[in-house]
Amino acid sequence: MPRTRTLTDAIARVLVRSESAPRWVTAAVELALLAGITYAAWAFAWRGAQQEAEIRFEFRASQMADAIRGRMTDYAQVLRGGVGLFAASERVTRDEWRAYVTELRLEENYPGILGIGFAPRVPAAARAAHERAVRAEGFPGYAIHPSGQRDEYAAVVYIEPFAGQNARTLGFDMLAEPTRRAAMLRARDGGEPAISGRVTLVQDADQGARAGFLMYVPVYRKALPTEGIAQRGASVAGYVFSPFRVDDLIRGILGEAADVRLQIYDGPPEAPGPLLYDGSPTGEAAGHVPRYRVTAALPVGGRTWTLRLGSLPGLEATVDWRTPLLIALATAAISAFALGMIGSLAQMRAKAARLARAMTRELSDSRERLALAIEGSNQALFDWDVATGKVVLSEQWSRITGAGGVAVTTTIAELEALVHPEDLPRVREQAADLLRDRQPFYHVEHRVRTVAGAWRWIASRAKVVERDARGWAVRVAGTNVDITERKEMEQHKNEFIATVSHELRTPLTAIIGALGLLKKKVAADLPPDAAMFLGMAQQNSEQLAALINDVLDLEKIESGLMTFRDDAVAVGPLLERATALNTPYADRFDVRLELRRPPPAATVSGDEDRLLQVMANLISNAVKFSPAGSLVAVSAELRDSGVRIGVADSGPGVPEAFRGRIFEKFAQADGSDARRKGGTGLGLSICRAIVERLGGTIDYESAPGRGTVFYFDLPLRA
Repeated sequence: MPRTRTLTDAIARVLVRSESAPRWVTAAVELALLAGITYAAWAFAWRGAQQEAEIRFEFRASQMADAIRGRMTDYAQVLRGGVGLFAASERVTRDEWRAYVTELRLEENYPGILGIGFAPRVPAAARAAHERAVRAEGFPGYAIHPSGQRDEYAAVVYIEPFAGQNARTLGFDMLAEPTRRAAMLRARDGGEPAISGRVTLVQDADQGARAGFLMYVPVYRKALPTEGIAQRGASVAGYVFSPFRVDDLIRGILGEAADVRLQIYDGPPEAPGPLLYDGSPTGEAAGHVPRYRVTAALPVGGRTWTLRLGSLPGLEATVDWRTPLLIALATAAISAFALGMIGSLAQMRAKAARLARAMTRELSDSRERLALAIEGSNQALFDWDVATGKVVLSEQWSRITGAGGVAVTTTIAELEALVHPEDLPRVREQAADLLRDRQPFYHVEHRVRTVAGAWRWIASRAKVVERDARGWAVRVAGTNVDITERKEMEQHKNEFIATVSHELRTPLTAIIGALGLLKKKVAADLPPDAAMFLGMAQQNSEQLAALINDVLDLEKIESGLMTFRDDAVAVGPLLERATALNTPYADRFDVRLELRRPPPAATVSGDEDRLLQVMANLISNAVKFSPAGSLVAVSAELRDSGVRIGVADSGPGVPEAFRGRIFEKFAQADGSDARRKGGTGLGLSICRAIVERLGGTIDYESAPGRGTVFYFDLPLRA
């Protein structure tokens, strides 16, 4: 309040002194004050909007780097699965290798990978015998190339899919090329996955300089020692490898990013090498100069890539310019009103004094009400006298630290002693920047020690509320809020997603591939019970994979990582395709799936693949909960300016008490029945997220014992 009164008095004195001047001088003074206050409010709000956009950009860049790092880890695990196949078999035939790679379903699960191959180590003395053996397998023209005598060779003998441009790699000696050789020797000596530098793939020899690289994992002979580099060099039997086109790989991971331009260089940031990938914008954004930039190092496969990211107009357009404008207009209106009031008071001095005292009392009451409101919001207020170091904290602070519920008076040094040692340098740096006026606000999240010796997270915010004539900070005020629960939830969420991505999905893919190969090769020779258990294992593995994919899909949608196309989707063909794709599933349950009456000739805006995913979830739910011999009907009808698509079943219906939770994550009306029918509990939540992202709504109608109709509405395409 003292500072507010000082500012008010200063304005009043200026207006009083201009009283004796001509009227235009008074008007000019008032206009200058109004413009200054309005500009200051707008500038402050605009800086906040810019900082918020920059934070969004940095978070987006971090997500892209994490996605690339995670996908490369997945590919390394896939190659380790191939090494495991060699370890589990006396001899892996070409047919077994093809069956293993086919079960992995590379195009569906690992976009960007061109294939998976194997290149055995062939000493110079064994070259002729090696070539004869491969020719005998049905490749009469096989020969190691490029030609020339070398101490040893590592020629490609298996690569799947063995079609198209992959076929031309058969017999290529990768040790003959220095960049590939360096990566292979690094993998051999370290026993870990290694990637090469930039190369032109054999598959792309006639397509110009497309950037590519290869990932290698060594295969060692069984029963031979591999403790040291020399032993690993003598024991290596060959290499499992995968070739990658960098542009296909990155697009498979990130899609077509419309908000951030990504460039990848082969080398560390201090000495970046050749360019591997450039997501250059097109159209109006082609010559755009990014407002936000970040450079990051990405270790991968024994090398370091440099990621350079820059913002595109799509991201920069999200800067909130409306709020600063509204704040400026509101400030101008309030300031104009205040200046008018102060001017009137300056012309009537006696009346102004009485009115000023009344306003002072009202302002004091407002500050008290504000303090009470903040106190009731569980925020711990503090007031820091910078000169003496004394800090006064409200009662909520002692509740956070477990010291009861009393106000506390302490020193800044004693408070710093409670800060976690890892967080203390950051706290001191932010506080110093605030005191030296290098930033307008202090905002730090850090840990503090409680009376019981435990650590709790707090969000601390503050600003300088008073400075002396030299501009030095005199008094700082702010709040502390306990955010421990939020931090724990964030940690649990990150740990869960990391576990799903790296600890479950990758080994589960190898398990599914191995079970499929085992079922294909030996299921017919197994006893009925053993064959049944093998089928159950494969079915349960695929159901677990579906749960993992649902969780990851939902996380991608909620975090904004999933790309949605804006295509013109014809409703009729969409429903016909959805019905055809899901009919085999309905047949398994002896349920008839039918598309009722010709759908309307309507077109909506959306992503056809995502809409098919919504239809598959709704149809599978309807089929599972319908009795055998019943009908599940798919329909569509025009409504106002949109189209409604529905799926009707003949099941028991949805309990009315469950209506408010049915679209929540893992929500199931009857847990025992859901387990019997199967399902992850995420299908309807994913449906709602997709439909809402496409500008629509989803709901249902149900009556006990008379079935349920799930429907979603989408606007018609203009």
